[in-house]
Amino acid sequence: MSTRIVLVARHGQATQGPDHVWTPEDPLTELGHRQAADLAEHVQGLRRPPTRIVASPFLRAQQTAAPSAEALGLEIETDPRLAEFASTLPSPWTLAEADELMPYDDIWHPGDAGYDGETIGAFFERVGASAEEHARADEVALLVCHGGTTMGIIRWALMIPPREPDAFDLFIPNASLTEIRTRIDRHGRERRHVRRVADVRYLSEVTGI
Repeated sequence: MSTRIVLVARHGQATQGPDHVWTPEDPLTELGHRQAADLAEHVQGLRRPPTRIVASPFLRAQQTAAPSAEALGLEIETDPRLAEFASTLPSPWTLAEADELMPYDDIWHPGDAGYDGETIGAFFERVGASAEEHARADEVALLVCHGGTTMGIIRWALMIPPREPDAFDLFIPNASLTEIRTRIDRHGRERRHVRRVADVRYLSEVTGI
């Protein structure tokens, strides 16, 4: 028997404000850096700490991963498949406009596309493929990414096919941690356990953006 552990961390609080437009280059705020430090202290103290760190290419994810990499003496691997949905280009809406218009509220069917053209079904496919690759036998992978990406990985853990409609919406706070364990039993069967979702017990301050 073997166990594969995937820890999924959302990035810390990033540049924000009602007139802000999200881009891949948004940095962490001062609070976001403190949240990243809290995350690093937590994962370093785990009974089985990460043996690999893989991050989205977006700056806020890379900056969140950096303290954990330093604490554990690991390099940060970058996987573009962990990028957020419909975020490879600057957002066409400010945060205030997005809050008012809720542009993603009707994006739930696999053929529905975000503003950069990616469909939600394609997004779930790429996120699931990334999670499948990084869930390696007897390793602990820390994936540092985004709220939507985290929900895509949870779908993968629950074995929801990528082309099935979006089925749930979870609040994923900044720098929160989700844990997924995959066990291969003596018959060679795979069973995935979602052990915790969006854990924030180690954070000094909890935020959502």
